[in-house]
Amino acid sequence: MNTTETVIGMDVHELDTPALLVNLPIMESNLKRMTEYLNGTGVNLRPHVKLHKATPQLAQRQLEAGAIGMTCAKLSEAETLAAAGIHDILIANQIVGSRKIDRLMELARHCDVKVAVDNPINILELAQAAQAAGVRLGVLIEVNIGHNRCGVAPYGPTLELAQLILNQPGLSFLGLMGYDGHCTLKVTESEREALSLKANTLLADTRRYLEDAGVPISIVSAAGTFTYRFAASVDGITEVQAGSYLLMDTAFRDHGIHEFEPALSVLSTVTSRPVYPGAGGLAIIDAGQKSVSTALGDPGVKQPEGLQVRSLSDEHGRILAVDAEARPPLGAKIELEVRDANGTIKQFDRFYVIRDGIVEDVWPIPLCGNST
Repeated sequence: MNTTETVIGMDVHELDTPALLVNLPIMESNLKRMTEYLNGTGVNLRPHVKLHKATPQLAQRQLEAGAIGMTCAKLSEAETLAAAGIHDILIANQIVGSRKIDRLMELARHCDVKVAVDNPINILELAQAAQAAGVRLGVLIEVNIGHNRCGVAPYGPTLELAQLILNQPGLSFLGLMGYDGHCTLKVTESEREALSLKANTLLADTRRYLEDAGVPISIVSAAGTFTYRFAASVDGITEVQAGSYLLMDTAFRDHGIHEFEPALSVLSTVTSRPVYPGAGGLAIIDAGQKSVSTALGDPGVKQPEGLQVRSLSDEHGRILAVDAEARPPLGAKIELEVRDANGTIKQFDRFYVIRDGIVEDVWPIPLCGNST
């Protein structure tokens, strides 16, 4: 039986639960807002697909809205996009180890894939593999602009790596990449702009340093949903990697991102109404931490009103009615907000796409459980 066909046209509250929902009008509004903003800056959008695990239907909508290509965290994400016919792909990560490098070279035979590098040994391994495979691989140097994760130091050390790449027949040096991840959840809204501008100006200044040394730069890729506005205002940045803007979550909203709305929710069902002493307005739902990530805190209840999340265990959620008399009945549907979109999406194998309370489509999440 084709599950997709049986639910399309169904009222959302008839879905089996837990179910991951996408409010399509909100998602479409988020797409439009990002496109309209960047259209006025001259900076391109290369959305990061780690949020939605490279779901092709979502990536295609981002491309249709004006994105120039896609950004991936994982090689498997790039493979999935390429299989769906998306060919301009940046893997914003280092690809290390013979098995992964072999996969990368096979991918490079079929699409325009680019990777981040920050180490001379890895550069030489990629160059040797590219020559052996008969492909030419695009690379961007990841520059550490303050996040202190991956990346080579700016200016001189970046120039040294660029010169090494330029001397490798199997590689094409395309430019630079930097991520200001230290300007996201770790800082206050009032601090974010100055810190992000400082970080992205460092990246742009490193671009000019290399260009003054005769090294051509065509791509400078940066930022995410928290900082796309700031990066786009820095002369020398050519593209931003914002991805969370598409579906959003309440953690982003509560940390200062107000121009995009959360489009995700998790539908659950009341499975128990405890009657033991002190249970009061307590109801138990069938969605716990294996359905809704609590890495950034407990979710709220989207609807119905008057309910709060008391706690989530593995497969159960405790929901408390503020008015004990309004405790939801057995079988009632409770829609939870998503506080951590990345951590929640990875726990499902499909999105139920909802418009005006009706299931319009079902989008499989192809990389559920795959992190390679």
